[in-house]
Amino acid sequence: MEDVKFDEKPRIEEAEIASIQWTSSWGSVDKPLPSAPKATRVQSYIAYATGTLRSLGLNVLVYILQHFLGLGLDEIPKKAFQRDRVMALLRAMIHIIPFTVAMAEVIINWRGYYVGANIDGLSYLQFAAKLHEMAMQSSLAVIVFGYVRHVLFSGRALPIGALLSGLQLTQLSYLWSMELWGIASSNIPLRRRLGIIMVIIVTVSLASTVGPSSAILLIPNLSYWPAGSTHIWMNITADDLWPSKLDGTMLPASCSQAPNVSSICPASEWQSVSEYLSLANGIIPPSFLGPYTVSPYSVQLTGQGSLRQLIIQHHIYDNHSAPYDRAAAQATTQQGAVADALSATSSLWDIALQSSDSPFYDQRDAVQSIVANNYQPYTLASCGADIIKDETDDRPVAFPIPPGSSPEMLNQADVTDQILQMFAIVYPGISRSDILKTPGSKSDYRVKWVELPEDPFNGSSIGAVILQPTSNQTQGILLCNIAAGWGVSSMNMSSSPAASGTGLASSSIYDPDSTLPTASDYSRRIADAVLTFDLPLYPQRKINISQSWAEYLNPQIPGSDTTVMNTLMSRKLADQDDTTSANIMLAGLLANGLSRTGFNSRLQGEIRTAFSSTANASVPDGDYWFAGNGDVFKVDPAASQDWVKLRVDSHVEGYGFGLEGVAPKLTAAVLLIYCALVVGHILYAGISGVSSTSWDSITELVTLAVNSSPSIQLRNTCAGVAQMGVFQLPVRILTSRNATDDGDHLELVFGGVDQSTVKRYRIQENHDYGTMLRGRGEFEITRTDSATIAS
Repeated sequence: MEDVKFDEKPRIEEAEIASIQWTSSWGSVDKPLPSAPKATRVQSYIAYATGTLRSLGLNVLVYILQHFLGLGLDEIPKKAFQRDRVMALLRAMIHIIPFTVAMAEVIINWRGYYVGANIDGLSYLQFAAKLHEMAMQSSLAVIVFGYVRHVLFSGRALPIGALLSGLQLTQLSYLWSMELWGIASSNIPLRRRLGIIMVIIVTVSLASTVGPSSAILLIPNLSYWPAGSTHIWMNITADDLWPSKLDGTMLPASCSQAPNVSSICPASEWQSVSEYLSLANGIIPPSFLGPYTVSPYSVQLTGQGSLRQLIIQHHIYDNHSAPYDRAAAQATTQQGAVADALSATSSLWDIALQSSDSPFYDQRDAVQSIVANNYQPYTLASCGADIIKDETDDRPVAFPIPPGSSPEMLNQADVTDQILQMFAIVYPGISRSDILKTPGSKSDYRVKWVELPEDPFNGSSIGAVILQPTSNQTQGILLCNIAAGWGVSSMNMSSSPAASGTGLASSSIYDPDSTLPTASDYSRRIADAVLTFDLPLYPQRKINISQSWAEYLNPQIPGSDTTVMNTLMSRKLADQDDTTSANIMLAGLLANGLSRTGFNSRLQGEIRTAFSSTANASVPDGDYWFAGNGDVFKVDPAASQDWVKLRVDSHVEGYGFGLEGVAPKLTAAVLLIYCALVVGHILYAGISGVSSTSWDSITELVTLAVNSSPSIQLRNTCAGVAQMGVFQLPVRILTSRNATDDGDHLELVFGGVDQSTVKRYRIQENHDYGTMLRGRGEFEITRTDSATIAS
């Protein structure tokens, strides 16, 4: 090791030129020691500026500033740390930009903000997100270095692997590196170990995640965004719109003839079921070639101002065992009156754009939704085949067990599999001879409706017996059990078709209490976003249907000598038996008929308007509507007391900021954790007033190590470190003092140091350090046991 000798004076005056003699095996070389300029008034004024620039990593600007002011470029003694609240807060400014941007991202996404249908410059935002990531990583490095310096300034030891922890935050592999494991297994006190390990794990994890988190929150995402809401009223009561009991007296006598137009009659648009049968047979009905083509398992229904979907599924229990009919069919459709009211609301929303200065002015793709207090019919039909030998056949009649009912709802003693080729319940209220007396031609399909009692048919709405065409004495029959109920559902409609007067409604099951069941052994619900039937949980309100109302499902077709059901059964599925076609027909016709209750009710209320210069007329007040300030429709409180009241929420598709979904919420949490660390560090700086920029770069740590005395504990490490012991080695930064006790040099000290030495040679605040000692001076390293090292 070379001996370094320099002038006795601890400081070198401006005009002096001292000589340092380097003595080594190669001889001696005289080199001038750079002069240290006297402190000037200008330097004191720019101290805050240079300290701030250094804390921001802008050392090159410090160099330019000093060069411009003619302060010289030589190294002068520096303070390792100082206690100055203003300087501490100025040096914490490195947090300001990344902290402010992170908080702005969280707040904007928390509140939600719609940008527009289209957005340019997304690539610039990606670039900005990358810059923000780099700024946050620099901010985290300052926090780590601040913690490391806090420990070192107190004279306490840290494992050697912790010194460079602030420079390795972006390396996720640091979490399983020998440096970190050396920290964890070192002999320093447990509390100090846990502290540095916690700081490293948290900051490394944040450094790896703040970038993607910022990008997710900074870049607008394509989604649906709130665009106003209002309540609507319909001049009908809930009991009339969704009745629990249906009777024939509720319908006009004209419904005994199949209507040619969509109306309140249950059999209106029975042709839709025929279209479904054609579709199932591979024939594309003409209506499916139009502009509003819907999914293959649904057909269209028309309202007075809307289009709806009659959704049918058959063979729903194909993958499940008894007791259910595997060919059972289920159906649902939106309630016609509600769909018409929503269509009218959608049209008004579109017109309201003409009076609005909102960002939705260029939108015509709003979706109107009803997600609460809305019901639609769900039906399920199951038929079993049997025969009547002749009029003397006195065998009991049995109907399939109620479809969709949980086994717990039934008395198992009533269930038998001896009559039908499925589990069934005997019904003594009708005989086979009564069935043979059903009116109609024996060459046609005929239907007899049967009101099945709640006990033992718990879950049934009505029964039906379908007599198949026959030319002899033996009569084939289908015994059918039909269940129906009102299920809570959401309804959606786009405003684009509504602008032309007809909106296409879609719906899905809505469960506000999350009580929809998982599958059970007996009743495994056919999980579908739009269709299910699993009593007693869904649908929530059972419907009881009288024979007189059911008769209107099978009226005469005007101009022909046939009925609706005979026509439909004659168009049965080509590759299936009659039971499958009967299940489809009954479920589809009943769902269609139930959706027509309250068909003639209308949207009510006076519309809140504003003058539109574009239309030169009063139009719905868009600004009021889109802002969600209140209801656009005004109704008389007394008159509307019993009316159906529904909430319509509007959404537009486009780009915006929000926290919908799991990923944005997690990313917001990551940035909030980062912000919490920053606030803690700023509070520490402001309260303690301690600040420092020493040893936060590899160059500064290398120069400190080069200027430190060699340690025998680091032998054989000049070409690399391979053993854990070196990483476990405790290290301090202490002062070195000469014989006159006027030392101002700092160096790394490895291994154990007794407490008296630490107390004497610990770093002092606001003290300048920089000159090197002439020889070893009085510094003593006392070998101690592990307990002393741990201190």
